[in-house]
Amino acid sequence: MGQKISWYAVFILCILGCIITAGCSELLTGEGPLIKYAFSSHTSPTPMPTPLPTQAPTTSSTLTSGTLVPEQSPSLVILATPIVDPNAYHPLRVIPNSGDAVEYRTFTFRYRTDDYSFRVPMNASIYRAANTSKNKQMIIDDREYGLFYQQMVTDPAMEPFYHDILKEVRNLRYKGGKTLNDDEYLEMVVSFVQQIPYDITTTGVRYPIEVIYDQKGDCDEKSILLTGLLSREGYDVGLLLFPSLQHATAGIRIHLATNNPSFRVFSDGKRDYIYIETTTTRLIGFYPDEFKTAPQPIIVPVGSGTLNYGHVNYVMSIFYDLGSIKTNTRILEERAAANNNTLQQWDYDAHVSYINTYNFVMSTNDREAAMEAIRESELPHQSACMSCN
Repeated sequence: MGQKISWYAVFILCILGCIITAGCSELLTGEGPLIKYAFSSHTSPTPMPTPLPTQAPTTSSTLTSGTLVPEQSPSLVILATPIVDPNAYHPLRVIPNSGDAVEYRTFTFRYRTDDYSFRVPMNASIYRAANTSKNKQMIIDDREYGLFYQQMVTDPAMEPFYHDILKEVRNLRYKGGKTLNDDEYLEMVVSFVQQIPYDITTTGVRYPIEVIYDQKGDCDEKSILLTGLLSREGYDVGLLLFPSLQHATAGIRIHLATNNPSFRVFSDGKRDYIYIETTTTRLIGFYPDEFKTAPQPIIVPVGSGTLNYGHVNYVMSIFYDLGSIKTNTRILEERAAANNNTLQQWDYDAHVSYINTYNFVMSTNDREAAMEAIRESELPHQSACMSCN
């Protein structure tokens, strides 16, 4: 009888222990408390409490031959969704609305000696998805900008927008019965994006469809638009990110014919790219002076195109000649400073010619006009080759 009472007492104590444990302990997994997870990926992430130390699973016991033998609980299946990374890119979710009206945007720009114009329809559903995207509120580390921008360029939701705009841009390739070759078509598309007004008044980064809808954008936004267009036209392009200068631009791949180029080439170790300015009209390959010695940029290839820029040697020659013009201009200014800020008439004419030529070449998208201007600036006069002496 005494033996039975002791068994009953042990059994009752085990039951009480299980009830107390179930009421006071959190459900635990091998990785810590379940509270580290959120149960919906469609709401804002909940801040995670500090994880508690891992505890052993709760067990029950059975009586075998007068000895308590623990039984392992069956494996727990946890159907919870981990908290969404607040710094992860969120693909655009386009929700069509039958009440959306089609809007159009018209662009007029100049490439070389011709004026171009086209009209593109705006998909209101895609624009709304881009404009209200939670990606605009993200705080991104400098090292992650490249991936973030790349995902903006390649977001599948943007494909109908690219289809609509490229349909119109491609028609411009055959303007007036002429056909632009691959290099000329590249230059024309670059000229179009360069002449979209520059603007830095928005918070967050505009998507390409927003740049077209708003008809303005900053350096990052216009570069994302340009690489999106060119990559879909088969060009090997990339984004060049300069964190130290808080600047982003586009690059086009080239194949160097020399080991000593006259301007800076940016390489990711496998491919060589040259600078494309997107904020103002400028020849491909030209960059502001501060980028000559800027730290190596982060290079983010975009798309899988294979076309490169074949006219790079012409631009390289122009860039070299522009360097000589800058040298000659400096020599003339030093000569004037040493002579009470006066110059002989031929030197004064040369100085004016150099200044005008430099300003023109730095603001044109016409390679042939730039080369002609340089030739004219070297008309015979006494100071024409001072940099050679």
